[in-house]
Amino acid sequence: MQLLHEESTPWAVQEAPSCVTVPISLLGEADTPRQTGVNAEHVRVLSGVDDLPPILVHRRTMRVIDGVHRVQAALARGEDTIQVMFFDGDEAAAFVLAVEANGGHGLPLTLADRKAAAARIVRTYPEWSDRRIAAVAGISPKTAGALRARMSSEEIPQSRERVGLDGRARRVAPPRTAPARTAEPERVRAPVPPPAQPKPQPAGRTNHGAAIYALRRDPSLRFSENGRTLLRLLDLHSVSQSGWSGITDAVPAHCASVVADLARECAEAWLQFADALDEKSA
Repeated sequence: MQLLHEESTPWAVQEAPSCVTVPISLLGEADTPRQTGVNAEHVRVLSGVDDLPPILVHRRTMRVIDGVHRVQAALARGEDTIQVMFFDGDEAAAFVLAVEANGGHGLPLTLADRKAAAARIVRTYPEWSDRRIAAVAGISPKTAGALRARMSSEEIPQSRERVGLDGRARRVAPPRTAPARTAEPERVRAPVPPPAQPKPQPAGRTNHGAAIYALRRDPSLRFSENGRTLLRLLDLHSVSQSGWSGITDAVPAHCASVVADLARECAEAWLQFADALDEKSA
C-alpha cells in the first residue's frame, strides 16, 4: 500500500493517509536531523501518552523519518509493533521530510540542528531558493543565504536560477563585485532581459498538506484555542493553484479591485506573521 509518494515536490502526503502495523524489529536506524540523539525525558513523557500518531518510515530502507521518540516510548511500554505510514521517495527527499516533520511538532529541533539540516539541504538541493530552504528548516532566509555563501563552488554547483516555494524557477542576480578603476567612467549598459522561459506547471500543494497533517497531531496546537484557530486558518488557505483560478473567475469585474486590496492586506498580515515566526525560531 503506497501511503506517501513523490510528486512535484520531494515530499507528499495523501489527504487521508492510512497506516499499517509493523514490527519494531524491522525498522532501520533513523536518518534524523537531531544531532544529540534520543531525549530520554521526552521518551518518558511519550510512554505515558495514549493514541500517539503513527511514525513515518522510508519504505525502501525502513529508516524512521519521523517518530524515533515514539518508537522508544513503545519499546518502553513493552510493545513490539507500531503504527507506520510509508514514504516512497528517495533518501534525500526523506531527509527533507524528516526536517519538516520534526520541526512541526513534538520536541523542537535546536537552532544548531536546524542550521545543520539547512546546510545539508543546500548541498542536496542547491537549486532551491533561500526562502524555500528556510521554510523547511525553520530558520530565516537570511540565515539560509549565509549558510550557502560559506560553501565553496566544489560543495555546491553554481546556478543563475533558484526554485522557490511555489515551485517556479527564477533568475538570481550574480554576486556584486567592486568595479575596476579606469581613467574614464564607464558607460552603464542596460541589462539584457533574460530569454523568456516556458511557463512551468503549477506546483502541487501536497507539501503544505504534509505540514498541516503533522501540525494537527501536535497536542500543543490541538488543545489550545489559539492553536486551533491557527489550524483552521491554515486549512482555509490550503487552496491549489487551480482552485485559486476558479475563485478568480468567480469575482465579478466591478468587485475585482476591492477584493484585490483585501487580498493584499491579508497577504501582508501573513508575511508579518511569518517574519515574527522567523525571528522566534532564529
